[in-house]
Amino acid sequence: MKKEYEYISCCSKYYCPLCDYFRGGKVQMAKNLLYYVERSGSLKLIAERQNVCNYDEFVKGLEWLASQDKPCKGCRFGGGWSWWPDCPVRDCIIQKGLDFCYQCYDFPCKKLKEEPLLAYKKAIVEANSQLKSMGIEKYAEQLIERFRQAVASQPFKEKTET
Repeated sequence: MKKEYEYISCCSKYYCPLCDYFRGGKVQMAKNLLYYVERSGSLKLIAERQNVCNYDEFVKGLEWLASQDKPCKGCRFGGGWSWWPDCPVRDCIIQKGLDFCYQCYDFPCKKLKEEPLLAYKKAIVEANSQLKSMGIEKYAEQLIERFRQAVASQPFKEKTET
């Protein structure tokens, strides 16, 4: 695989350099939110009174995410702590020595057609089908542009200090 494509995830849905997990944006957002949550005692009362969520568990989750000091390394470079560190798609691709799912003789395999996470797996099949029909160059261009637009449309600036 050419170097410029190695940051396209094994499932072909993501482009790591523009992903918030890879760039550390999710951690920074959690730090920002935690900063405000810790300074607003009324939020706990509101959440509990409205029966919105278990506030203490919410804060615990924010604290965990805010404490992550190492961003995701990228799918092809060992994955990350982000949302699926033991991704079966990545494991399968690496084990078979492939770059993407569509290159497998069994694509789309049984694992991509059943629960758990069936909607996510359907998106993987769709992305790989597009990649196969468009070719890597055109697909990569489209994927990178989609991620650039998503980054550009973020509704707020990240807080840089806590």
